[in-house]
Amino acid sequence: MEFLVTLLLIITLLLCLGYVALIASYCHAWVKMKPPVFSAELLTTKVSVIIAARNEENSIANCVNAVLQQTYPSQYIEIIIVDDASEDTTGNKIQELCKKHENIKSITLEAGNAAVGKKQALTLGIQQSNAELIVTTDADCVMNKNWLKTIVAFYQQTKAKMIVAPVVFHNEKSVFEKMQTLEFMSLIVSGGASLYYNKAIMCNGANLAYTRNVFYEVNGFKGADNKPSGDDVLLMYKIKKKYPDSIKFLKHEDAIVFTDAQPNLKGFIDQRKRWASKGFKALNTETKKVSLLVYGFNFSLFAVMILSFCCKAVGIYGIGPVPLFCVLFGIKCLIDFLLLFLASSFFKKRKFLIYLLAEELLYIFYVVIIGFIGSYSKYEWKGRKTS
Repeated sequence: MEFLVTLLLIITLLLCLGYVALIASYCHAWVKMKPPVFSAELLTTKVSVIIAARNEENSIANCVNAVLQQTYPSQYIEIIIVDDASEDTTGNKIQELCKKHENIKSITLEAGNAAVGKKQALTLGIQQSNAELIVTTDADCVMNKNWLKTIVAFYQQTKAKMIVAPVVFHNEKSVFEKMQTLEFMSLIVSGGASLYYNKAIMCNGANLAYTRNVFYEVNGFKGADNKPSGDDVLLMYKIKKKYPDSIKFLKHEDAIVFTDAQPNLKGFIDQRKRWASKGFKALNTETKKVSLLVYGFNFSLFAVMILSFCCKAVGIYGIGPVPLFCVLFGIKCLIDFLLLFLASSFFKKRKFLIYLLAEELLYIFYVVIIGFIGSYSKYEWKGRKTS
């Protein structure tokens, strides 16, 4: 027993070192990644904004109006809204918007059709588009007026096949929502920082751009059609494989898309289960390495925490589980604080850092539980239940 406890403590220490190195590398990359400075090049790229909507009667109008108010010339923008078999009045709201604005197209996926879901909605929208650049966002998102102009300028400057852009929660009211923002900012910054090293680990379909041609070159979502999520990450993997140096992160405040955190625990858990439903096998090698390191470190910290209550006499060179846990947890908090300080400075959310310690403690339990059950347990999302 003493040997096993000592082994666990050594493994936890090694995982801590690996975790610190990983997060430190992300911090370094984020600092080095400067917001682009755009030239006076004429912006004439035709853009299709694809919005897949399901049961979004309370938000679809705000999203579309935000796109309509863009400073990018309207003659180069087409908006395609795909109603993914909504069960509320979303369809009616979309039709009202179409009547008012000529550059809005609407497509409806009927309930009962085998080909439903976000991937199918996006595919149909892209098939109906005739633009060079596809920009996807979600129906519960809003953005500032320079959003499209910034994306297009970056596209014309870099000629990237895919552009990953930042997303953040807004209008947070409860402590729970503010703590979600802390976690979400860390994910967005980590994904962006990884692209600085040309490593593609995560992105978010609420703010993603790619060329129409590359979507067809990689056969769209083929191969991932049976997974309810992954319209963003799994597509990114395919593009990365075909064009290894062609995915860029757009670090610019005008490119930020805003969405809402989950208002309750059930919605939060269902959302995270959905994110995890892609399954470990579907992840690329780099994402697997990062996932294993992050999960392994949090799981080992969890084990050491439990051990602290029942086996205080055993340790490494006289250092027992209790002080070792406190030291390693403190190190984790410090390196995470550095990453979140950089993230919150970019997103202008520094005041949320007061919740860091509580979020860090709860995060250990969250990662262990969601990581364990996320890839196979059932969940409900937008009125659909997984089988």
